[in-house]
Amino acid sequence: MSGRDITVAEVVRRAITQSYARLITYEAELRIGDDPESVHQARVATRRLRSDLRTFEQFVDAQWAADLRAELRWLGSELGAVRDIEVQRDRLRNHAQLLPPAEAEAARRVVRRLDADRAAARFDLVAALSQARYTQLRSRLAAAAARPAFTAAALAPASDALAPVVRSQWKKVRRAVRKLGDNPPDEALHSTRVRAKRCRYAAEACEPAFGKRAQRLARAMAKVQEVLGEHHDAVVAGAWLVKTAHECSPAEAYAIGMLAQIEREAAAAARAQFPAAWRRADTKRVRGWL
Repeated sequence: MSGRDITVAEVVRRAITQSYARLITYEAELRIGDDPESVHQARVATRRLRSDLRTFEQFVDAQWAADLRAELRWLGSELGAVRDIEVQRDRLRNHAQLLPPAEAEAARRVVRRLDADRAAARFDLVAALSQARYTQLRSRLAAAAARPAFTAAALAPASDALAPVVRSQWKKVRRAVRKLGDNPPDEALHSTRVRAKRCRYAAEACEPAFGKRAQRLARAMAKVQEVLGEHHDAVVAGAWLVKTAHECSPAEAYAIGMLAQIEREAAAAARAQFPAAWRRADTKRVRGWL
């Protein structure tokens, strides 16, 4: 079936089904394994589901979508508590290798504190997955994948009805970028990253209707998201190092001071890369079809 023939309902059902399948694929590993990729993929699935329910809100029952999003927010929070620590720990471990041997070892001793934090967060995650709340959410997601609660508007041709939806997400990103100014605060850059991610998800979800045009937009938003994600990770890691320095020995404090400098430089480099990433995204070739 060609992109011009499909309905909004088919696009939305496909998006929900793919994210639900991703979550279920990694569910067993979440419970019994220790692979960070399972947490990452499950978190992406919950984020995409929430984003898609928001993006396609005019085509699904409002209360049905709101209830699902609320439960997905809970699950995403449990997954995020583990994933955020994993990202920070692995980042700091890698950067510690850039230090001289003595300082590298001291930095690694400090970073190992995150292992305990991760273990605690993972214990809470496994407990959450054992709750009736998760079982009920899983059942509701299975039903949502099979029979989404559509409105009559979902019967419209996707090529007609979904271009304005993607356009709306694009405009939100563009407005956020225009408000940044020359030296935006870290929080504003992070907010822009979130909007770029939502636009990317919307474009990817609508790919069955728009093909390569949606792919180009999604790739451009992914690049923007990547640059701003690097900035955010560096800022978060740096803040943790500053906070932790007060609890360290002098030798450890000196080492993580060096590590903090690496994070400051990484954040600055990402800031410098952002304008070019945005210029490549804000072109007629990428967004002209909107």
